[in-house]
Amino acid sequence: MFQGTIPGPMRAIVRETAAGWPRGPVYVPCCGNFTIERSLPGMGFTLHSSDVSIYTTAIGRWLTRQPVGIRLRKESRDELDWLEGSLDDGVGTVATMMLGTRFLASVGRDGLWHERVVRSYRDQWKAKHAETVERLSSSDINLASYEVEDVRSWLQKVPRDAPVCSFPPFYSNGYEKLYEPLEAHFTWDAPQYEPLSDADVVDVLGAITDRPYWLTASNHDVPELQPYLRGVIKATPRAAPFYVYASEARTRIVAPRQPIEPVKAPRLREGDELVGPLTLSLLKPGQFNALRSRYLNPKIAPGAANLAVAVRDGDGRLLGVFAMAPSTFTPDEAYVLSDFAVAPTDYPRLSKLIVLAATSAEAQLLCQRAFSRRIRQVATTAFSNNPVSMKYRGLLHLNKRSPSNEDGWKFQLQYQGAMGQHTLAEALEIWAKRWGAPIVKTGV
Repeated sequence: MFQGTIPGPMRAIVRETAAGWPRGPVYVPCCGNFTIERSLPGMGFTLHSSDVSIYTTAIGRWLTRQPVGIRLRKESRDELDWLEGSLDDGVGTVATMMLGTRFLASVGRDGLWHERVVRSYRDQWKAKHAETVERLSSSDINLASYEVEDVRSWLQKVPRDAPVCSFPPFYSNGYEKLYEPLEAHFTWDAPQYEPLSDADVVDVLGAITDRPYWLTASNHDVPELQPYLRGVIKATPRAAPFYVYASEARTRIVAPRQPIEPVKAPRLREGDELVGPLTLSLLKPGQFNALRSRYLNPKIAPGAANLAVAVRDGDGRLLGVFAMAPSTFTPDEAYVLSDFAVAPTDYPRLSKLIVLAATSAEAQLLCQRAFSRRIRQVATTAFSNNPVSMKYRGLLHLNKRSPSNEDGWKFQLQYQGAMGQHTLAEALEIWAKRWGAPIVKTGV
């Protein structure tokens, strides 16, 4: 419900650390989505919070029974007049801000996907808004005060012996960019402030840590706070790590853990001849995790798959795996999260057969059943130190080549192609003719 919530283990550490603080007022600058406040209910603290964003201020003023003070801009009324009845200067306005973070970025933008997003929210607005209001009304957050004020000046008013807990933005314009769509369509009494410079960050950290009880966290390692590092949290394989610093706390390390299950099917091995016909078998998440950990390049961060499928030959031996998810932006597209072949075998181009199987008519049917939508094409991303991916070359079309945003790779390659243009039998025939020659081993 709250935008930008940090991982559950971080909230548990906040509560564990705060248990050793004296009961009384706790001050939370840069309170963002009130993660800290939601971590401390029932512990005997009176919570005082501050921030400068439109989203946080809407929630903070409502929680402290202040008028929210947010109105629809005149220039947005033609497109968003259906929102005005929901702006009640209280919980209705807060619900509108929360829902707005999900669709306002699409307002006024060209493209079928953006039009569909806005139309969906407009058509279902009353139900979605009422549901959000009901969920907000059951919140157990209790704030003693909330102020719209810059962290630098607000911290100067905080008593020197009072605990301070904060996750300040250590990157430039992070929240400004996040809530830009809200600012574009709503007006409020926004405060004037300057973004934090490097020197300001040092000053803010000094004001937070110059007291007996404090806790802060960042998704960047802060060298100035290294002596106070109390924990590192990486909740999922793709999540950015959180570094936790505190005056006093137990040391914690949180690392991702994925469940695995054994796959009892035999694998194609060196010396085995691949025979038809090909078949597809659904994999459980744990089975997919086990095979991915065994065969996929360890430098590729794993993701959660909606559909994981094993490719097997005529003798039931496992040849490889592909995993799919519905595309976020293209309704009739499936995104290939992962595809890999077993190894070692006598077939150096076996991975191309897995790609052919993943784009077959049989795979298309599995995707359509799993995603409840028509699927006509696939897309995927390859990371490589070469300008093309030899696995996808000749099978999918290279749409875009750009510098890699992942360490260890030079290029990020975007591929796309049609789905359902061949059957599994035809896939095996194509592969055998073009890439299926096995390695010929000769004795010495």
